[in-house]
Amino acid sequence: MLTDQQDNGGLPKYLRTAQEQNALGRGLPADFYTDPVLYATEQRELFARGWVPVCRADQLPAPKAYRPADAAGFSILLTNDADGRLRVFPNACAHRSMRLVDGPGAGSRMTCPYHRWTFGLDGGLQSAPLVGPRIDREACSLTEIPHELWQGWLFVNPGGGAEPLGPSLVGLDAALAGWGLADMVTVAAVEFDSEWNWKVMWENFNEYYHHLGTHADTLDPLLPARTARTLDNNGEPWSCASMTCGEDYLSMQPFVDLSSCPSTDMHLFSVFPLLCAGVQPGSAFWLRIIPETATRHRVSWEFLLPPEELGTPYFEERLAATMDGLQAIHREDMEACALVQRGLSGGLAAPARLTEFDRPVNQLHEWLLRRLVSSF
Repeated sequence: MLTDQQDNGGLPKYLRTAQEQNALGRGLPADFYTDPVLYATEQRELFARGWVPVCRADQLPAPKAYRPADAAGFSILLTNDADGRLRVFPNACAHRSMRLVDGPGAGSRMTCPYHRWTFGLDGGLQSAPLVGPRIDREACSLTEIPHELWQGWLFVNPGGGAEPLGPSLVGLDAALAGWGLADMVTVAAVEFDSEWNWKVMWENFNEYYHHLGTHADTLDPLLPARTARTLDNNGEPWSCASMTCGEDYLSMQPFVDLSSCPSTDMHLFSVFPLLCAGVQPGSAFWLRIIPETATRHRVSWEFLLPPEELGTPYFEERLAATMDGLQAIHREDMEACALVQRGLSGGLAAPARLTEFDRPVNQLHEWLLRRLVSSF
């Protein structure tokens, strides 16, 4: 388990050990998937100080409305004023931190149920009952959280201070050009409780190699692991693994549009640390990961389509078939992830021997270690 021991340079020994393993092409030590102290460090250094996904643009509140949301375990509040300006705040009253909003609402103000303090959609304090004029109302405003929209996803930087997200994703933007991701809308979602570390889920999603075993009778005959390839991310905070979808696979998909897509490839991509998404001819999907503890998180599989698909014949039937298939594949993944976590928790697991097919995993680990090391 982790200790407070440091090397001669002041770096915790567990990080130095992880760096040495990474240099040998190996994965993270098992403690990175089980230890609550290290998870708390990730929460502070990766989630709070980084960029984490919240929702799709079509799920944002309409003008003169607001809604609560979760991002990497942080409770936030999204508002949209009459001019269509989006803002993000902590979902906590500036007075005594009461949860400010429990559900979506419309109107120009939000009232805390505890002491009736009222805030505008710009976060400004509008009224504080019984409080005299000496209170500094400007100092009592809600604190705005930095946010960016990228390819139709809303990202937030909960702790503030991060470098802008967009410039670091130029290489990934190039790989995703022509797919129309920014315009796609959410048409269905299904949520799962997951009793394993968030990185186990991330690593499973972002490589095709596990098709050989986990999906031997379902995906691998259609999307063979041996055909996967991974882009060089040049040290930037993203990964992208791809393969070409054959005719047998495409013929089984209820939503396929080859005419408006730049290729017949499927891209599985990530923006570190938590966005996991994929796009294929005619549709896209993403895995909303909400970490809760070192060994537990929630995930929501969300399916995306171009908005013009919503009025096509037999839409509901085709969507139901798609989601049934998605859930069946995810159940296979869940069984695998649960067994991986058991192996990691068994006390004898050595760092993974990564291969060329695990390259996205190595890219995440390199980024994660750079972030953690830089914090000391």
